[in-house]
Amino acid sequence: MRYLMINADDFGMCQAMNAATIGLLEDNLITSATLMPPCPWFVEAVTYAASHPEKCIGVHLTLTSEWELMRWGTVARQPLPSLITNGYFPMGSLTVEQNAKENEVEIELRAQLELVKTYGMNPSHIDNHMGSLYGWHGIQSFLPLAFKLCAELGLPFRFPKKLLENDGITATLPAHALDKMPEALMLAKSMGVPLVGYIMAPPFTAFPNESYEGFRESICKRLETLPDGITEFIVHPSLDTPEIRAINPHWQKRVWEEQLCRDEVFIKTIEREGLQLITWRDVERLAY
Repeated sequence: MRYLMINADDFGMCQAMNAATIGLLEDNLITSATLMPPCPWFVEAVTYAASHPEKCIGVHLTLTSEWELMRWGTVARQPLPSLITNGYFPMGSLTVEQNAKENEVEIELRAQLELVKTYGMNPSHIDNHMGSLYGWHGIQSFLPLAFKLCAELGLPFRFPKKLLENDGITATLPAHALDKMPEALMLAKSMGVPLVGYIMAPPFTAFPNESYEGFRESICKRLETLPDGITEFIVHPSLDTPEIRAINPHWQKRVWEEQLCRDEVFIKTIEREGLQLITWRDVERLAY
């Protein structure tokens, strides 16, 4: 069987993305979302999650803050200087690997997970914003810590067992990151942490002269070639508002991703290919 999950990342980042994500969840056009506890619109996102336990919503553990004009920092109510650059989380995962102390990372991640619980939300899964826990830069990896937290909570984690050609992610990874994957997979299995088979994501920026139709066609072609197992398709949907245009210079791609999830061509491609939509709550049953 070929299983597909469609997950909306960055839930809680801004109002435009919240509105898009909630709309897609309400219309059953995505299978899950992951919210960001440090972000400005987190309270709306977590309130929705707590009041809709039937929806599959996880936690997007966050140690980076990538936008020039909108920033966020730690949730933990104590100084964590190794995680902060100029008053906020750093803009990229390289800085996290260079500076972060593992004990401070653990304090912050536990604070983010505890915060969602104070609002009455029970997360369905855990993943990570911008790969700051993955150790892709070869300096230090926080995957063992992430797996430990997942094992404690009995939750699956976003980490692929295998990489897809043209998955929107692999091309950006250095060779040493790929070499470390088998070790991480063995650790997750030994700790009983379920993982997905594959992940795929659209490019975060539009190509020169790219149209929405061309973007949709490229995604549908990739769906046609998915292998057996579980694939998570990661989107970052947003409505077209002055807010998202001010935050994100590549706002158009996020608007297209919301449009894609509603597009009959995209929906019919999933049906025609016999891709079975599942949620993160199905991963443990199907992962091994």
